[in-house]
Amino acid sequence: MMTSINENKFVPFLVECGALKFGSFTTKSGRVSPYFVNMGAVCSGKGISLLSSNYAKVFQEHFAEKADNLFGPAYKGIPLCAATATALHKEYGINVSFTYNRKEAKDHGEGGILVGDAYQEKKRIVIIEDVITAGTSIEETMKIMQNIPNAKVVGLIVAMDRKEKLSDGKSALQQVKEKYGIETHSIASIEDILTLALKEYKESIEKYRSEWGA
Repeated sequence: MMTSINENKFVPFLVECGALKFGSFTTKSGRVSPYFVNMGAVCSGKGISLLSSNYAKVFQEHFAEKADNLFGPAYKGIPLCAATATALHKEYGINVSFTYNRKEAKDHGEGGILVGDAYQEKKRIVIIEDVITAGTSIEETMKIMQNIPNAKVVGLIVAMDRKEKLSDGKSALQQVKEKYGIETHSIASIEDILTLALKEYKESIEKYRSEWGA
């Protein structure tokens, strides 16, 4: 049975499980944001099932015939890629492999930094990320992939696109798409948060968006 939730229920779901909070938060870019998204707070069976089902829905819509592997950057991407691969098989009959990386290379056993599908054969890869603001983690992931002959990244799916402008005025998702020539999609974006945020938070988010929005 399908477990994905539509867009107008996704943001309330994030609030309910503590993955979306409102207040004052300093992001990795140094900006003080009125909201913060942390998919690591989705830590129950029900929560990860709902979240991964939404990733699977986006994959099915955009990558069903274009990719055969999911890559989850350590650490938050690890459970996301595994759960999404499970949801794809259960809900759509799509069987893809999944891979994630270690922060440090293992020097015993199988060794290396990759766990799961080690790309012994050519794979078309979709990266599964939680949130994109400045695109730093994607840069790190692409550096890993560029050194693997059989790895071809074709897309990126994030849960939340903050749509904040970088130095060139474009958002991180736009930059990634143009720099690497891959498809980029999100389950939700800042517009969804604005639509459903309470008035007390909406005003501060709109002010922040007017200053930093792409």
